[in-house]
Amino acid sequence: MTESSAKYKVTSNTSKLPSLITLLTFICTVVALSFSYYSYHTMQEVQKANENRYQSFLLADQLRLSSDQLTLMARTYAVTGNEKYLGFYNDILAVRNGTKARPENYHRVYWDLLMPEKGSAPFADGETNSFKHLMYKLGYTAQEFDFLEAAKNTSNQLTAIEFDAFIEVKTGLQKKGDYLQSEQRMQALSLLYSNEYFIEKAKIMSAINDFFYFHERRTDQRVESMQFQYYWATNSALLSFVLLVFLLLYSLYLSYQSKAFFIQEMKKEVANRTFELFEKREQLKVTIQEMELTKNQLVESEKMASLGNLVSGVAHEVNTPLGVSVTLASHLQDETNLLSENVSSGKLKRSELESYCSESIENCTMLLANLDRAANLIRSFKQVAVDQSSAEVREFKISEYVHEVLLSLRSKLKKTQIKIDVQVPDDEPKVETYPGALAQIITNLVINALIHAFNDGSEKGMICFSIEFEQNDVKLTIADDGKGMVPGVCAKIFEPFFTTQRGTGGSGLGLSIVYNLVVHQLLGSISCRSTLGQGAVFNLRFPMRVNENAEK
Repeated sequence: MTESSAKYKVTSNTSKLPSLITLLTFICTVVALSFSYYSYHTMQEVQKANENRYQSFLLADQLRLSSDQLTLMARTYAVTGNEKYLGFYNDILAVRNGTKARPENYHRVYWDLLMPEKGSAPFADGETNSFKHLMYKLGYTAQEFDFLEAAKNTSNQLTAIEFDAFIEVKTGLQKKGDYLQSEQRMQALSLLYSNEYFIEKAKIMSAINDFFYFHERRTDQRVESMQFQYYWATNSALLSFVLLVFLLLYSLYLSYQSKAFFIQEMKKEVANRTFELFEKREQLKVTIQEMELTKNQLVESEKMASLGNLVSGVAHEVNTPLGVSVTLASHLQDETNLLSENVSSGKLKRSELESYCSESIENCTMLLANLDRAANLIRSFKQVAVDQSSAEVREFKISEYVHEVLLSLRSKLKKTQIKIDVQVPDDEPKVETYPGALAQIITNLVINALIHAFNDGSEKGMICFSIEFEQNDVKLTIADDGKGMVPGVCAKIFEPFFTTQRGTGGSGLGLSIVYNLVVHQLLGSISCRSTLGQGAVFNLRFPMRVNENAEK
């Protein structure tokens, strides 16, 4: 098995395991939460059952208490004949019958138990519920309801006996004489202490006790069942949580193993990539060296081309004064030969001699002027050509050098309608820098303006040179009023090989050479700003003493 296939197998296995673990973790989480909810629900049911147990105890106790209170008030009224005990009895009975609001300490179930089926309960919120409805709402069964209904019916029969006793009491109180010795009092007491009364009383207590014991037994069974379900659900939830913790720990272990494997593979990948980058870096170094060599060759070619243009331009300019000088010299030679023949033959006249002298003086003046012009052109060309080829530092005035460079470009400029203006301060100092670099910069900027700003010199315009001196720096501004540039072009003009006339002979090196000469040779800076239709401005700033600046 190859290393790549083994790596693929390990990777596929490690990628399947986390998915399986995630699925099992999700299932365990759902199961654990379900059992936890069921456990909580059963615990709530147990609490509710215990609460109902307590409520049934209160109900039974209050039913007994109410029955005993009615019996006590009825017997006390029969014994004493005091109307206040009858009032107490009626109050208790009114609460039982639902005609009077129950006190706060009365149990709500008891209130509805003794309230008539269609009566209205005087609750504060106006709620009206029948006894049966409330019993079923609280979870009581039909058998428990029957027990309480029997207690209610028996209580009504007992109340009827008590009302019969009250009639005897009222009759005794209405007669003259001592009520305590009256026959009606004895009759009333006999009714309240009769076997029938005790039997009905026992029936009430028996029904209440049956209700309580039946409900207690049912509650015990429910609580026991709920507790078993609660323990089962709790243990299941606990087991699910334990399994979930195990799966999480195992998932963390797998994650750690996967991370370690991933880190190991990443280290290998980084090592391979580092080796590849090292190889590419070496290749890039070779490519950069080749590009640097090519750039130098292109720059040198551009420089030689510029020098060739300078030579052709100067040759064309020198040709005119030299041609005139040759013509004048030839004419002067012919006149001199004619004068010599007349002198030899003795035919020389005074007027001819005077004419020869006058014409010779004029011809010599013109000859000297043309020869001087040619000499100046040759001297300027020589100085510019030597500066461009030697790349040496010397002292000179920038304005004078600008004129010399423009003189060498006269052959190109005189065919156009472009005017050049050079503004210089009166107290112009000399600078000590590379004149060859400056000549190349001026030449490239002027030629660039002719080609791009004025459409190869076919349009009228002006190029203005402004020379300023600030402390130890020279500020040279070259501005034209040509067609200008859009911002995207202006931002890229100093980039190598960028040109807007790629298909018409543009190399894209002119302004790149200018940038490199200003920044790297003159140790200065150059910037350009231009607006379409409003010309372009090149701002150059470089030190007056290039050697001093280089030492710093």
